[in-house]
Amino acid sequence: MSWAVCKHGTDKQWLEITEVDLPLEKARDRLHGKKIVQISDLHYSQTVSAKYLKACMKRINELHPDIVVMTGDYVTHDLTGKYAEKVVDIVSRLKAPNGIYACLGNHDYGVNNAFSKRRSSQLDRLTDNMNQVGIKLLRNSSEQIDLDGQTINLVGLGDIWAKDFDPDKSFAKINPDAPVIALTHNPQSVEHLKGHNFDTALCGHTHGSRFILTPSANWPFIKKTHHQYHSGLYQIADKTFYVNRGLGRLGRARLNAPPEITVYNLS
Repeated sequence: MSWAVCKHGTDKQWLEITEVDLPLEKARDRLHGKKIVQISDLHYSQTVSAKYLKACMKRINELHPDIVVMTGDYVTHDLTGKYAEKVVDIVSRLKAPNGIYACLGNHDYGVNNAFSKRRSSQLDRLTDNMNQVGIKLLRNSSEQIDLDGQTINLVGLGDIWAKDFDPDKSFAKINPDAPVIALTHNPQSVEHLKGHNFDTALCGHTHGSRFILTPSANWPFIKKTHHQYHSGLYQIADKTFYVNRGLGRLGRARLNAPPEITVYNLS
């Protein structure tokens, strides 16, 4: 674990860099020394500045990752799509010799009706813009990466809250003889991957909070429920998954959950 300082406007923000050893059985030590860096939940908006996020991108590049993965929520309640366009410029600063890959989070789908043409247009624009700057956005799809002669499957799932979650389609074209790393925004979705071939899953969504605040039936009263998987490394049956606390925030403060960059040391 190490720390860096980035800035939200004029405020200094401590940023935790967490190192996790990630053994991949099918690689048989052929990936020893390789490094995957994960970020999540940038939430670029009025309360998360471009200056702060650009400083985070610079810090990630200083870690010299082989692969960078991003697990969704690049913006927050982006009604017009302007933040989605600008956040692509921010993440385009990332550098990794074996590629930068991303999946979608619930906020990236916008706040419009799930079947609206406007929402579909915004998603297509975000996908196209990321692809144009060399970022591969995986939406219920997979990619095989050659990492110094060893193949790795990256699987990117659509968001479960947005009802765009299709594991069968996502895993359909993987190489079963190579390690499989799944990218899925909401850690609760891992419970729905039973029967699918993956070694580990990388998630975000929670911001490290143990609680979810949602409107109750007696609006405006708020109901508080628990995040079962809020931060760190977990296991379901024989599968491991990690929940990254994210870089951004939804409101004005983060309590006892500093933003995080996760470094996975492969072995």
